[in-house]
Amino acid sequence: MNPLLDRKRDAIAKMFSEIASRYDLMNHLLSGWLDVRWRKFAAEWLPASAQIVIDVGTGTGDFAFAALDKCKGATVIGIDLSEQMLKLARKKAANMGKDSQCQWLLADGLSLPFRDEIADAVVSAFVIRNFEDLTEGLREICRVLKRGGVAIILEFCQPPQSWWWTPIGLFVRYAVPLLGRFLSDAIAYSYLTASIQTFVPAEEVAEKLTLVGFRKVAWLPLTFSVATLFRAVK
Repeated sequence: MNPLLDRKRDAIAKMFSEIASRYDLMNHLLSGWLDVRWRKFAAEWLPASAQIVIDVGTGTGDFAFAALDKCKGATVIGIDLSEQMLKLARKKAANMGKDSQCQWLLADGLSLPFRDEIADAVVSAFVIRNFEDLTEGLREICRVLKRGGVAIILEFCQPPQSWWWTPIGLFVRYAVPLLGRFLSDAIAYSYLTASIQTFVPAEEVAEKLTLVGFRKVAWLPLTFSVATLFRAVK
């Protein structure tokens, strides 16, 4: 298999562990700090009354912390395949004084270690395209949500072919792998571009969300369709 398209659990865990130390910096630089704004905007669609929020593929915890800013009384449980990422999330939580509201678990999004209908909300940022089985990952998100619970998902979905010839598309296609090579890890940031090209369009993600059991599904393209926000209600 082309290593740039390997979505197997161990390969994804290894790749993200290797880039953990520069993950936040690269996200901010490559997006022009839009990744911060996307997460903050997405968190505004969460119910403020949520008590338990699960962050699938939490990385260094940024979406978890954005969720806490909206859901003041919540406990956020961040899960990730990479222990290196979770170490950084724990350190951030301590520095922000949010230890008591956060839990961090090494776990797989395709097999969430929670009973059915435990969460008021589930969030996930730029993770679902890495699932080895997209339908199963979305089904797990639905399973752990309570009736009426909300899933908020950010993702880089496959754009129309013409998008790749726009200035933004050319940047993602050529500049991102090049910058990754010099500033972090060549394979990881070539994978980023390849994973977008081989993922599914937003319409198909929305269809799969309905298929696995969500009643209300809506999606919104962000910043010239660079990212897509999904909101689904169980």
